[in-house]
Parts: sequence; structure tokens; C-alpha cells
Amino acid sequence: MIHRRSSLKLLAWAGLFLTLLLCSCEQPERPAEQAATGTTAKEQRRAGGIYRTPLLNNPATLDPAYVLDEYSAAVVQQLFDGLVRFDPYLLVLPALAESWRIEDNGRRYRFVLQEGARFHNGAPVTAEDVVFSLSRLLRIDPSPPALPHLLKITGARAYREQTSETVAGLRALDKGVVLVELDEPHAPFLTALGMYQAKIVPETEVISLGDDFGRNPVGSGPFRFVSWEANTRITLARNPEYFGASSYLDEVEYAIFPGVGVDQLLADFEGGGLDEMPVLGGVRQELSGVEGLQWFHRPALWLMFYGIRGDHPPLDDPGFRRRLSATLDRERIIDQVYSGQFDPATRILPPGMPGVSQKNFHEYEETRHLQNDTDDSPTMAAPKRISLEIVSTSNSSFAQTELSLVREAWAEIGVDLSIKYITDWSEFEAYINSDSVQLYRLSWSAEMPDPDGFLDPLFGSEGLVNFMRFEDQRIDDLLQSARGETDPGKRAAMYGEIEAAIMAETPIIPLIFNSVDRVYKPYVRDAQPSALGAHYMSLHQVWFDLDAQKSR
Repeated sequence: MIHRRSSLKLLAWAGLFLTLLLCSCEQPERPAEQAATGTTAKEQRRAGGIYRTPLLNNPATLDPAYVLDEYSAAVVQQLFDGLVRFDPYLLVLPALAESWRIEDNGRRYRFVLQEGARFHNGAPVTAEDVVFSLSRLLRIDPSPPALPHLLKITGARAYREQTSETVAGLRALDKGVVLVELDEPHAPFLTALGMYQAKIVPETEVISLGDDFGRNPVGSGPFRFVSWEANTRITLARNPEYFGASSYLDEVEYAIFPGVGVDQLLADFEGGGLDEMPVLGGVRQELSGVEGLQWFHRPALWLMFYGIRGDHPPLDDPGFRRRLSATLDRERIIDQVYSGQFDPATRILPPGMPGVSQKNFHEYEETRHLQNDTDDSPTMAAPKRISLEIVSTSNSSFAQTELSLVREAWAEIGVDLSIKYITDWSEFEAYINSDSVQLYRLSWSAEMPDPDGFLDPLFGSEGLVNFMRFEDQRIDDLLQSARGETDPGKRAAMYGEIEAAIMAETPIIPLIFNSVDRVYKPYVRDAQPSALGAHYMSLHQVWFDLDAQKSR
């Protein structure tokens, strides 16, 4: 459906954004990286201070139901809570739900809300607000990424199609207990409730403010909204009544940098106007001599790939597709284009994806190498040269360099590659949805730490970003079975099998696993981005070490 496709725009842009700001300049050896800006045994947490962090564009909205970009998500994470949350290691933990119980073999979830949890307007968070918030997601346009999981709730489709005015499987048993009933067991359901669109909002405020709620948000999170000056800043203040204990920071100030390059961010960071910034382009090289900075690097749940339309000869030959992939020297591309910042991708699921078995994939890798050594497909043996076209929505210098290296590699196996750049997203999306496209360059980042959030959108027959039009009934059936499996070990093995089966067909060419890279001032403590990205991190526990704040 078109409205589902259009919701991809900012998600895909988030995946491509890091690519657009990287430079191909040579960088010095990395300083020692830290897993987190953690607290040592000798340090005592102290309250106070204004935390200044950049946004590289204006948020589209601060209404969590409509969030599709990382700029909005970063602010929403501070203002709102969901029923559950993700810790830095992607474990699902309690948030507004103090506890939950899974009943009826995974078909029923009973959530008990936190006592004393209140919205920023002083109103208590109730089960009715939870029912309102989740029901609301079923009818909004564009559809939120969490929608496929929420549609598993009994009566959700009837409510979405407006043949019912309530969701039968979503009930407030009393002010503090919510019961959710599903049509069938759906293992990713609890994880999906941690997505930022599934934050809980106050029903009275949303109804009263209407469309203005996105500019005047009222949540229950550790910080409350103060002001939003377009193109300049968003200011948040500590919520002293937060149920999870008050934050250490007095305020959070998001400095907005629409349309500027990394040089402006770097100048503000060096000048004391920012306490953190993303590591983009030549930032590491510029700051390599500054003592005490804290460097953060973590593999992200984020894949850059080339999609393949397998209904175009000779791309309809799996052996030929495998050879295109095997010919690419990913290490060389990463070193020459991205200064070694990322990791090569020869599979779909990124490192660190929870609940993934390595066993099936390693078995597939051994088989693939044998196939590459012995493949005598007629397509590959053809004496004449083959002309192919790849389309990219970025025409930056590094995108051009990357694709030039690809063209050079494929020329050696008889492929003449032409490169098409369409920088307008709407035009690009229309083109990769058309019959003209052969190969396309895209990125996908996980919305939740679950392998289903990668494999189903990309490779399910009705997948949100299945632009390659990949259809395999066996894969669809396996995905359906994996979603219904409640045993974690069995489910992990199933996703390993699914990934191996997909890669045997090679409908995409995985290229790069992106990473989360940030640099923090020496006095920042307990900032811990997860593999979902820095925009998923709550600043609730971040604090300033005043003894290390001399450079501020």
C-alpha cells in the first residue's frame, strides 16, 4: 500500500544520513574506544547542569505516534515512556509497566502499571491512556513501523478498518492493569512495545490539542517540554516528579543545525557549545590530539546494501547474483571510502542482533564458498559483456567513490555498470518501485532489537521495504512460524535458518554494517547509546563530573 511505502522515507534517510556526511580523507589510528562513558567506583553522581547535544535537522514532530525520523525520536525518548524500554544491551526492561505476565501460551499479556506514574500535567498515567495510545496507532497515517505487530491484537484489523469502535483485545481492567489479547502467539510483540511510536500519551491532552500536540508534547518521561525554536533549539527541563527517580541534569538543550556540515558541529563542540557530537567525516582526525575525550564505538543494527530486482536477466540467475556479491572487496571499499570506520557485511543480520543463531549461517557460508568455486552457470560463462544499472539517492563524493570501486570490480567479470543518481527521495522511491530498476543502493536500520524487524520488512512478500519484489512462500512460512515460537533457543535457530535460506538466493548484496560513533567531553558520565543508535538513548542517568569539567 502506498501509505505504508511512504512511511519509509525518513527511516531510509536515517540509514543513509551517516553515509552523506562521511569523508574519504585518511584518518589517524583510532584512540582507545570505550564501551560507555561509565562511572568509576570513586565517583559520586552529582545533580546539575545543562546538557547540550546536536540535532542535524528540525524534528518533524514531537508526537511519538508520528515519529519517523531520528531527530524527533531523540527528543521523544526524553519526554515519553512506553510500557517497556530497551537497556544499552537491548534487553527489554520495565518502564510504565511495573511488571507483566504472559498467559495462554503467548496469546495474552497482562500489564501492571507503575504506581505514582504521572504525566507532566500532573494527571496520573492510567490503563485507559494505554488503551487510547495503542488504539490510536492503528488508524494514523502514515502507518507506524509498529503496526504489523499491533495488528496481531484481537480486533485490531476491525478497528483499523473502522468496522468497530473499540479494539476487542485491548482492555483496561482497572486504572492500573491492561490486558492485551492476541489472535495468535507473536514473539516480537513485547519488543515492539519498546519502539518510540508506542510511547504512552495522555488521552485528554491529545484530544484537546489535536495536531498541536506534536508542538506542545505532554509525556511522562524524565524530562518535560519547555520550548521549541525552529532551526535553533529545543529545551527540556528535569521532571522532578518522575516515577523512576529524578534525573541528574537540570536541562537538556538540543542545538539544531539544519543544513550545515560537520565543520560547524566541530567548531561548537570545541568551543564548549556541545557536550557530545557524532563522529562524522574528519572529526576523529581533528580531535585526535585533544586529551580526555571519550570515544564511543558500537556496531549498529544497521545495514547498507544493494537491492537486486531478480526478474531482470541475467539478475534472475542466483549464481550470477552470488558472483556479483563475492567479487566485491568490502574491506577495500571501507578503507578507501569510509576510512575504516565500518565493518564489512556478508550477511543480513548485523552483529549484536539479539536472538540470532550463528550455526545455520556458518553452514551456509561453507556451502556458498563451494558454489563460488564450482559454479558453471551459463550466465556467467557467457562471452559477451553484460550491461547493468544501479541507482543511488546520494551523489556525494564518497557515494561516487564507493560505486566507482564497485564498477571497477564488476568490470573484471564482464559487467559494464552504469550509475544513476536520483537525489529527490520521492523520485527515487518511484523509480525503485518501477519495472526499470535493476539494482539500487539503500540502507535499513532496525526499529527494534529483534531479527523479525530486519527480515520481514526486507524479504517478506508484503515487506515494507521489499523493493526487490522478492517472493518465497517458504520464507514467508518460516517467518510466520518464527514469530509464533515462544522458545528463545528454537526461535534463534529458526532465524538463522531463514537468513541462510535468503542468502542462498542472494536477493540483496550486503555491503556494510554501520556503527554508532560518538565523542563526549571528558566530564560526561553514563552516556550509553545502544546498537539502535544514539537517538534511542535516554539521558535520565547522564550526569556531569564537576572535577573533570575544567575544559567546559
